Amino acid sequence: MTILLAIFLVFSSICPLAAWAASPPAPLVLPESAQTVSASGHMLMLRDPGGVLGPGSVLTAPGWRVLPGAVSAGYTDDAVWLRLDVARAAHAPDEWVLRFSNAVLDDVRLYRQDLAGHWTLQAAGADVARGAWPVDARQVVFPFRLQDDATERWLVRLHSKKAMSTELTMWPRARFDESSRREYLYYGLQFGSYLLLILFHVFFWRMTREVHSGWYLLYVLTNATTEALTIAIPQQIFSMPNWLSDPMLGVSMAMSIAIGARFSTLQLELPTLFPRFSRGVVGVTVAAALAGAVLVLLGDYAAGVLVVQGAALPLIAVFVTLATWLALRGHRPARAFLLIFGIFYAGVLVSFLRNMAVLPPNFWTNHAASLGAFVHMMLMSLRLNRRYAELRRAKDWAQAEAVRAVRALNERLEGLVALRTDALQQEIGRRTVLEADLRGALAVETRTREEQQDFVAMVSHEFHTPLAIINTTAQQIARNPDAAWDKTLQRCQNLREASGRMTALVDEYLSADRMETSAATFRAQSCDPRLLLEAVLAEWPEGRVAATLSDLPERLQCDPGLLRVALRNLLSNADRHAPQVLAIRVHAALHGDGGLQITVSNPGDPLPADEIPRLFQKYFRGRIAQHKPGAGLGLYLVQRIVSLHGGKVTLDSAGLDGVISFSLHIPA
Repeated sequence: MTILLAIFLVFSSICPLAAWAASPPAPLVLPESAQTVSASGHMLMLRDPGGVLGPGSVLTAPGWRVLPGAVSAGYTDDAVWLRLDVARAAHAPDEWVLRFSNAVLDDVRLYRQDLAGHWTLQAAGADVARGAWPVDARQVVFPFRLQDDATERWLVRLHSKKAMSTELTMWPRARFDESSRREYLYYGLQFGSYLLLILFHVFFWRMTREVHSGWYLLYVLTNATTEALTIAIPQQIFSMPNWLSDPMLGVSMAMSIAIGARFSTLQLELPTLFPRFSRGVVGVTVAAALAGAVLVLLGDYAAGVLVVQGAALPLIAVFVTLATWLALRGHRPARAFLLIFGIFYAGVLVSFLRNMAVLPPNFWTNHAASLGAFVHMMLMSLRLNRRYAELRRAKDWAQAEAVRAVRALNERLEGLVALRTDALQQEIGRRTVLEADLRGALAVETRTREEQQDFVAMVSHEFHTPLAIINTTAQQIARNPDAAWDKTLQRCQNLREASGRMTALVDEYLSADRMETSAATFRAQSCDPRLLLEAVLAEWPEGRVAATLSDLPERLQCDPGLLRVALRNLLSNADRHAPQVLAIRVHAALHGDGGLQITVSNPGDPLPADEIPRLFQKYFRGRIAQHKPGAGLGLYLVQRIVSLHGGKVTLDSAGLDGVISFSLHIPA
């Protein structure tokens, strides 16, 4: 309360309360310096109950009073007339604008009387279609020009069901345009921050499902919506009509107070400390918010907003008083509440006093609620993040304490049991260890049996084809010993190929077994990677492999034998899946870390997405490879050998573009 009183006194000293002055106001002179000037202190004001007067009759109407400051008439059904005389200095800019600070006035009309006594009219406001406004701006803006030697008499008619609170300022057109750009930049940054805040807490709430974070998300959404509608940004962007924007603003304000009440009770931990009181406060606030929203939707905007604001001020007093009482008793959340919510409540209080014509409108009173809400939201977000971190730490500490307590209890119980039944405990321990060993052995045996079954089935299948070729060819030679020499040579070639295939299968299985069982497999030595690659590539028929060897490292620490096995298997894998009429492409180059980078690409059908994570598993063969030779060990061996070198093999392309590509990296 002390903070709120101090802020109130500061605003009161900066912006004195409106009072009627006795002396008539002087004409407003537009200066040569092209500075912005306020019409405050230069105007007369007249209330027009029912809004029946026109520009001609209003000049002779009684009741004109000097207005010492800005317009601040609260909520009223009267039309308010302002009269001021405007002149222009000799060298002042030609183009000026008259701007009204309140962005949600319903009906604003400017009547200018020329030298012949005729009135010209400019009209804008929420009741006027945006396309008919003289200037497309967020708030009402009227452009005008003045002669050097003439003084014009202006009449301004204001009517609005919202708070009749606004300040009139004269801006040079160039200065106004520059200020508008800065203003939109400011609002863009502000609402961009709100958007980032909302997105952050959306993801944060989805991850944690934390109650405070969920209510804070609703809290920020309703407050940001209310603020955006209050400064008329959506109305300008979407050309929103008044019959739509007013209900949206009123309902948004009602939702803000209801959600704010619930969120405030959570921040003070009232549902835990005083559950019945907390439910009562939230219930009364929700009832007031519903009543205000219904009145707004029924067309009585002023009454609905007054109900909402009338409920908000006592609610602020209740929360501040309760938070102060709890803070004095050492309640930590109450201290944070007083700081974070005190800033927001101060802005709301200043805005309410401006709407009720207690404080005059100016930059500070017009933006007090927005500035307070923005600072409040930022601090509240930091507070929630810190609270969540504290909850995580408390949870971890509680779990650790629980573990320590359980461990200590177990130790005490074990000690007692050990003293009384030592022999039995030892037997139980032995049985437990034996059971664990048996379970482990059973799991190993089961896994080994499964692997052996898979292995035997695969070896049987893979060896069947070359053995069948050998058997058939041998029978052909035996039946036709006098066959033509070229046929005999072809049959011998078939025998050699089948024998070579079986030899390759045996080598592959033995290499896999060596990878699994030998701890001294890797024997690093310095070698020339170019010679190694050329030797491996020379094993393939001419034209089958298209190799590019450029910028290779001069020397490489590796196990040449293992690296040859890896390269052969990588090329064999590509050879099995690439059409014979298309070449396999190999690109070897110097890696950025000084090592060797080898990429093997082959044309082929796309790999099924569900098989990609299993490509490097032992004995795995995909659907595409079921009818092709191989044991499912090639890529497994490549990965094991590369890992022994401290490198990495990756699938770069899965064939979606018609090319399957693997990369092998051996670091320096």
